[in-house]
Amino acid sequence: MKQALLVFVLTVIASVAAFGADVDGVWKCPKPNQTLTLKTDAGKVTGTLQGTLGTLRVAESKVEGNSVTLTFLVVLSNGRDPLGLAGYDAMAEEGQVTELTYKGTLSGDTFKFKVSQERLDETKEITFQKSN
Repeated sequence: MKQALLVFVLTVIASVAAFGADVDGVWKCPKPNQTLTLKTDAGKVTGTLQGTLGTLRVAESKVEGNSVTLTFLVVLSNGRDPLGLAGYDAMAEEGQVTELTYKGTLSGDTFKFKVSQERLDETKEITFQKSN
């Protein structure tokens, strides 16, 4: 019985460590003007990103400690990166879907992300602050 309780406690501690980042809430980035609204449910991050394109939903997420990866799907228009994050994509076709990946680290009330578009090699760094 004691071994079962010990295994249970260690499992709970490991789970808390694995999902240690408190990402829940509203996060704002002034440049480019974006609002990230996140919620953790059963170890999965859900939410939205609001910006110049309107509202994008989190398509995939991964949390490991204070590291968070969020993936958004975006429909391209006229071969341009719709968020202005990585420049011009000459190979993009109208209506083609691309992934935007936000890989970040949470430190207190600050989220620092490296943002990339799957088809381009460039990344941009942006910082979000937790909104009160």
